[in-house]
Amino acid sequence: MSTSKFVGELERIDFPPAKGVEGPPVFATFLVTANVDAVDYVTKFRAVLSAAIRTANQADFDSETIPETLIPDWFAEVTRGSVVVGRDHAASSGSQQYVSRRGEDPWELQDWLFCFDPQLRGWAWWDVTQLSNDAVLLWVDSSGEPAFPCEEFRWLAYACGAKNVEGPLLRRLSEWQQSHQDPTT
Repeated sequence: MSTSKFVGELERIDFPPAKGVEGPPVFATFLVTANVDAVDYVTKFRAVLSAAIRTANQADFDSETIPETLIPDWFAEVTRGSVVVGRDHAASSGSQQYVSRRGEDPWELQDWLFCFDPQLRGWAWWDVTQLSNDAVLLWVDSSGEPAFPCEEFRWLAYACGAKNVEGPLLRRLSEWQQSHQDPTT
């Protein structure tokens, strides 16, 4: 993916794009059913994603380790490979759901952080829309690709408290714009 896709990514985490903003014609979306309130889920998700991208923007991906100082403690705790029970119940539950549904081990924090190398990452953050009290739709720019490396994104979604994550599913820019007219978003 061209690194130009990442321009404005941090701003879109802190300040979601307005309905009239020009965006890619097609997005990849992930439907998340959370085991916590959707507003709380989105707050946690944005905090970790912001920290990961800020870390990546400062990281030397040729080094053996990437600094973990910006990553929230609760996420670092659950992202330690074999750790699935931590102080944050939603994160522990989400981690267990990831293991159960994906048949994969929890991610190691360093492995996860290295996936944010802009030369390797196959997606760029766009937005999140709330569908109900416990469901959200995560929107990313995958350059229109229906299949792309995104397991680190899926891990993030689960570790923030997801019961289930479906996708990626392609949706058009007009669908994202329409989601901002719906009073439930």
